[in-house]
Amino acid sequence: FQDITSEVVDRVYKEYMGDAESPAQVRDGLLDAMGDIFFVISAVEVARYHRDAGNPVYFYEFQHRPSSAEGVLPAFVKADHGAEIAFVFGKPFLAGDATKEENKLSRTVMRYWTNFAKNGNPNGEGLVHWPQYDLEERYLGIDLEQKAAEKLKERKVEFWAQLMKQTQIERKHTDL
Repeated sequence: FQDITSEVVDRVYKEYMGDAESPAQVRDGLLDAMGDIFFVISAVEVARYHRDAGNPVYFYEFQHRPSSAEGVLPAFVKADHGAEIAFVFGKPFLAGDATKEENKLSRTVMRYWTNFAKNGNPNGEGLVHWPQYDLEERYLGIDLEQKAAEKLKERKVEFWAQLMKQTQIERKHTDL
């Protein structure tokens, strides 16, 4: 089992930090690896399960680093997990220190979430179209400007899927 763990660590290091030339690049690679395995991979997997079961899925990646993070979080922290919640509930209006663009983003996010709660579909007049998560794995990138995209972190999702599959196979062989 220890050989498998060592091999996994080596492969993850090579994938995320192999070309790092500075401590900051190692840090960023480690943060990307942790974010991918703890959030991205499981979110994509759940979205696929729901889609494959025939349910409508609307997937997104919140990409905006709030201006309120300035001086609180290190500059290398981008849009953090859960950062969209403040925009869903209108915090930029309550805090009073948000930019005009963030106020607009909050209104937009509130409209998407309200439409989804009312109709099961986040789309509405005046909003950038939020595609349904289908076999092309289309999703919405939410930032000061929204844009549709597809296959969030496709290469990293495939890397982790292959790594997990291989690790499970190797574990079965070592258990024999």
